[in-house]
Amino acid sequence: MDHGGFLLKRPRLKISTKVSLLFVILVLFQGAVTLVTLTVIVSRSQNEAYRSQMNHTVRGIKGYLQEVLDEQRINANLLSGQVKIIDYTDFGLKNLLQRELAIYRSSLRMGSIAVYLEPGVYFTGVGETFASSWISREELAAAFSGGDTIFITAGPEKPALTVFSTIERDGRVIGLLGLSRSLDEEFVEKIQTLTSTTIVFSFAGRRISMDDISDSTVDKIVHMPEMQDEPEEVKILDEYMVAAIPMEVWGQPQAVIHCLIDTTEYRRLIARYNSISLISTFLILTLALIIGLVFYRVTFNRPFKQLLEAVYRISEGNLQEDFQTGAEDEFGDLAKAFNKMRVNLVNRERELLQLSLYNTLILENVPTGIVTVNLEKRVTSFNSAAVRILGEESSLPIGAVIEPEDGSGAFPAALSELLTEGLRNDRYSSGREIIFERRGWETILSVSTAPLLSKDREKIGTIGIFEDVTKVKQLEQKLTISTRLAALGEMAAGVAHQIRNPLGVMKVSAEMLRDDFKVTSKRANYSRITHMIVNEIDTLNLVIRNLLDFAKPREAQMQLCSIGDLVRSSLGNLPLDNYPNLQIELVDLEEVPERLMDKNLMEQALSNILLNAMQASPEHGTVRIGAELVDGDLHIRISDQGEGLSEATRNKIFNPFYTTKAAGTGLGLSIAHQIVEKHKGSIDVFSETGKGTTFRIVL
Repeated sequence: MDHGGFLLKRPRLKISTKVSLLFVILVLFQGAVTLVTLTVIVSRSQNEAYRSQMNHTVRGIKGYLQEVLDEQRINANLLSGQVKIIDYTDFGLKNLLQRELAIYRSSLRMGSIAVYLEPGVYFTGVGETFASSWISREELAAAFSGGDTIFITAGPEKPALTVFSTIERDGRVIGLLGLSRSLDEEFVEKIQTLTSTTIVFSFAGRRISMDDISDSTVDKIVHMPEMQDEPEEVKILDEYMVAAIPMEVWGQPQAVIHCLIDTTEYRRLIARYNSISLISTFLILTLALIIGLVFYRVTFNRPFKQLLEAVYRISEGNLQEDFQTGAEDEFGDLAKAFNKMRVNLVNRERELLQLSLYNTLILENVPTGIVTVNLEKRVTSFNSAAVRILGEESSLPIGAVIEPEDGSGAFPAALSELLTEGLRNDRYSSGREIIFERRGWETILSVSTAPLLSKDREKIGTIGIFEDVTKVKQLEQKLTISTRLAALGEMAAGVAHQIRNPLGVMKVSAEMLRDDFKVTSKRANYSRITHMIVNEIDTLNLVIRNLLDFAKPREAQMQLCSIGDLVRSSLGNLPLDNYPNLQIELVDLEEVPERLMDKNLMEQALSNILLNAMQASPEHGTVRIGAELVDGDLHIRISDQGEGLSEATRNKIFNPFYTTKAAGTGLGLSIAHQIVEKHKGSIDVFSETGKGTTFRIVL
């Protein structure tokens, strides 16, 4: 017997057991929350009460200390201002002064009264002369000069509070009078009587306490770090709530009064309350558990068994089984829901069958071939159009491998390669063309592939959709040939026209030179006619160069070029004499740094655009050429003041052989566009009818 496996096996709990455990947990949780909540509330309430009492006590102690200090100051000031004390001190009558001080000490109930002479020398006094022994000469000298006048001194038996007041005659300090009060058990008992709390007084290692508090507790209270860092904060120590009051009001923060409130009885009451609460919670839990189990068996267990038996029958395929519980509660609603689900399952099964037949009809009637392949490169489905397009000889058995190792695949190799690529990639592809031989003829297919995903969006294969576009491609090829022949015809007509006009001018000019020329009488005509011949030859050269450049463009040879020099060279290539009244304006060309470009090609592009702008400008118009850097890109703008271009013309202006002029090949702007693209740049046209045109080159 496998005891280890039995121990690792997860125990099976019935719903009744789970409900019982849940009920027990809920009751325990509720009891624990109630107990903790009430305990926290009671504890906080009692703590707040103790804190309020402690704060009141602290204020009372501070008030009492202030009263004691004020009283002692007043008495010291009164005594130092007595005429006899002033006279006896001034004339050095020690015995008379001592007798006078004894009278005041008895009436004021002071521990001692002492008189000091400058610079702090003890003269005489009555009682225990604390100050004479425990206050340094420096401190007494400071008191003479108006410094500190309050001291707590540590005597051999008990501390004392001493207040000094200067004895003056005619504005001159002649002595110092000190009143001392013992800080003893009587002082501590007086504070305890006023506050009804336990008091521990500590100063310079001395500790005075009237109540029966252990030495260890007193030592903890005096040396609590929190009491030293945060005075007057209420802290909890053992069974006491403690507050420390530094005697800063007397100018001696190292002397501290610790106020204690005993919380032993309060803690005892809390413990008793917790015990009663635990016993009550246990009794309530037991009674509630018994009632809950009985209620569970009557209201839950019986209808649940009926539903379980009906579900077992349906799981065996009996969809005609009806649910009956006889209950009018949630189990009754559940039985109705199960009955409705059973009816829906029957209807859904019928609909799925119809949908499957409908999908099959759709796939069979689609003229496009469809094939699906799983991740193992096996065919999972196809339609009749796929067989028709690929041919009967390309059989498509379900489960066939599209790329068998022996090369005898059911698909053309190119199609198998695209489907395999679709399995490797998780992206769509469309319109990819393949060519394969079928019955001795080339067949062209347009193929699209897409990942085949499950309902959980996991890839389970790929789907290929293809159609025969052989006839379409043949028609497109014929159309392309016809279009090229028509374009060549238009170009030939344009070039012939472009060449015929210059040749006519050159012929007439040559005949004039042959028949009418006499150097002496017609020198001006000779210069004009020869200049016309040269210009027309340049025009012919430009037409031929454009035609050759468009037919076979040159590769760009990059070098640093100055934009200003480039524009001026481009203007030098143009027949400017044909436009004598046209103004050429250059803007900010010298401020742009040199750029890498092919000088000859860019001169040709700029010449073509400038010639177009000059031809479009009115007779007295202006052609403006400017350059600037925008975000690191070079912008060259060529603007004219012509009639502008319509939207239709702008859309076709860079097409080869397109021209709006009576004479021209329509290649100039096409060649400029081609050159700018070789430089990885772009060229744009901005124009409105009647407002001129601007060409912008961005490099």
